[in-house]
Amino acid sequence: MEWAVIVQVAALAGMRPSAWVAQAAYDTALREHLGTGTERQAVTALIDELREHRRVLANIGGNVNDLARVANSTGQVEQAVVAATVLRLVANVVHASDTLLTDIRRRLLP
Repeated sequence: MEWAVIVQVAALAGMRPSAWVAQAAYDTALREHLGTGTERQAVTALIDELREHRRVLANIGGNVNDLARVANSTGQVEQAVVAATVLRLVANVVHASDTLLTDIRRRLLP
């Protein structure tokens, strides 16, 4: 079973399976040597952070739906402060997401 997966992945990379295994082993050894190995704890922390981003985005989506409902029923958004707050939340989450992506690249793709 494992060998079949290796053969498929190696073919996608345009490599012989043995060469692909050697490259994967070298890449892993180099990450460990440099101290940048993918640790389960780091991956778990990143997943938790992504879940939090998803929760915040879902809440923002609810706020946007509320604003849209008011705008559709009245033709305007009466509380500009609410709209500005939602936009600020979106900007903050986008910025935090960019930071998280940079962190993921730094930790997992040395």
